[in-house]
Amino acid sequence: MNVIAMRVSDAKLHPNADALRVYTMEAPNHNAVQIVANLENIYQEGDIVAVALSGSVLKDGTKIKPCKLRGITSHGMALGVVDVNLGSDLSEVYCQQELVNTGEKLAFQKWTSIELLHNVRSNLAILGDAVKITYRAKIKLHGTNAGVQITTEGKVAAQKKSQIITSLSDNAGFVAWVESNVEYFSALKTTENITIFGEWCGNNIQKGVAISQLSKKIFAVFAVQLGDDIITPKKLEIRPEYITQMLPKHENIYVLSFYGEPITLNFGNKEQLKAAAETINNMVEAVEKSDPWVKATFGIEGVGEGLVMYPDTDRIVERANYTEYMFKAKGIEHQVVKAKKAVSIAPEKANNITEFVQLFVTEARLQQAVTEACDGQYDIKRIGNFMKWFALDVRKESVAELETAGLTWKEVNKPLMNDAREWYKTKVATF
Repeated sequence: MNVIAMRVSDAKLHPNADALRVYTMEAPNHNAVQIVANLENIYQEGDIVAVALSGSVLKDGTKIKPCKLRGITSHGMALGVVDVNLGSDLSEVYCQQELVNTGEKLAFQKWTSIELLHNVRSNLAILGDAVKITYRAKIKLHGTNAGVQITTEGKVAAQKKSQIITSLSDNAGFVAWVESNVEYFSALKTTENITIFGEWCGNNIQKGVAISQLSKKIFAVFAVQLGDDIITPKKLEIRPEYITQMLPKHENIYVLSFYGEPITLNFGNKEQLKAAAETINNMVEAVEKSDPWVKATFGIEGVGEGLVMYPDTDRIVERANYTEYMFKAKGIEHQVVKAKKAVSIAPEKANNITEFVQLFVTEARLQQAVTEACDGQYDIKRIGNFMKWFALDVRKESVAELETAGLTWKEVNKPLMNDAREWYKTKVATF
């Protein structure tokens, strides 16, 4: 995107409109361009004018593109006389900054895969750790995972769950929104690369929950990462009050607060762990009936998805030693594994392949695959992306359940894929 200081080399009246003039603008290292402008500003030959070339996006969101005005093509917009050197690049003054694109090879910063409680317990058992961890809960909003990277130079990139995205691969309008707010994000630059992680949710992103009743889309932030493991180690700020201090107020950015009281889990005491799990199950049941964060923030009553449990901390934490202890607890309607309860200290047991397939081919997981792999679209041309995402997701999350059932991935792969494929084909036919 460029706004360049150019000299008026020719000026004349528009042959088909008395209220318009046609200018030729020139500058070193740039092709001469023809600009059609109204009489609000009249330029004389020799004037130095700020010219927004085609492809520029001005700070007010105006996109400059070639257009015909009464039969004469204008290849930009004249923004006024300026007192600068001929050829000066004035983009920073007049334009929105550009998002980083994938061609710039910025490293994608993936949000962590959040385990179920029984997996956290199993991992701790392997390590031989019998620890007590106090947790804080945050509401899990039903949208699509999103992130904004800001480099130390103030460059901005938009992400979805699996990759950096651009306007050519937007995710429910997130890129377009980040582009319109790039100045806000760029101003957050620090001495470390940072990534703001959140849920892009609200109107027309998901269905059937309280947040989907919102009349707008919002970015609900749950963590901020500092560093990228290239220059400095990754650290996380998860405390709502400190995230709020880091992010200036914005009408579409909200910071998720903690929900409920701290809960201590003693991983060395099975009975205490069961009791704590039951407390969390009761919390999830209440959230599923009525999302308390959405109700308190927007006054909207409706279904909630569940909780994410964060180890309590009084400081910024090292990401590598923190996220492995987090776990999620989804309500029955949003479970990607059809468990009897939201939280359990042991994996669900399938007695045969059919029951295993029923555990993992859930409506919630299938819908998630459509959102993440198909941009929310039911299109037979995208079925390959859908199937690939679904297979990888199930294989990643089913290790404990396979072991408990005494099954192998080879045994369950084909029936899993058959069910998922038929579900997607049915949706394509319906839509």
